[in-house]
Amino acid sequence: MILELLFAFIIMAACVVIQMTSMVIFFDWLLRQRPRIEKHLTIMTYVLLLILVFAVIVVLHLVNISLWAGFYYKRGLFPDYETSVYFSLGSYTTIGYGDVVLPQRWRLLGGLEGISGVLLSGLSTAFIFAIVNALFQIRIQKHSQSGNPTVVERVRSKLPAIRRSRRG
Repeated sequence: MILELLFAFIIMAACVVIQMTSMVIFFDWLLRQRPRIEKHLTIMTYVLLLILVFAVIVVLHLVNISLWAGFYYKRGLFPDYETSVYFSLGSYTTIGYGDVVLPQRWRLLGGLEGISGVLLSGLSTAFIFAIVNALFQIRIQKHSQSGNPTVVERVRSKLPAIRRSRRG
């Protein structure tokens, strides 16, 4: 059992290194793109940027899943690589259909892969939140500089009239 846990923690550590290193590199690239993003700030820019962010994050998670699957396959825990990836995807996402299971000696790895997937998905969620927050901040800043009211300001300015019409 100690050997299995050691393997699991080594793989988990490798996944954290891959995820964090890649996200920092991607974030640095996004920072360098900020002037271009600010210049072409449209809803389509937001959508395309978020599609790119999601795609990068999904690829990172697939790399992590492949790392686990590669370990399962190399150790002969599944008959082929496709089955290893299938099991790994189910474990990493905590879906765990149960139609494919690890041999009894290695069962703990499935649960540990699930913990790894949940934690790394949480990290990805925080990253996406930071990107969306930055996009909103850029948009708010641009609106305040242009003198145009934001949507919230426009709604607030119409509230007294809406309230009067409801009373009336």
